[in-house]
Amino acid sequence: MFEADSNFDAAAYVALMAQVFKLEIPDEIQASVSENFKQIHTIAQPVLQFSLPDDLEIAPIFKP
Repeated sequence: MFEADSNFDAAAYVALMAQVFKLEIPDEIQASVSENFKQIHTIAQPVLQFSLPDDLEIAPIFKP
């Protein structure tokens, strides 16, 4: 499993985004919201670290 970037401060991120979106996060759930964003950050690392070639072109039509 990938480790999260140790520089990511989930609590600061949540506080900033709450301010940007004018959200009031009650004190009793602040810690769990921050923990969820910490987990989201950890889970997203493999996707964010996956490199794509510069000359990659998008598919014109998506067909599953």
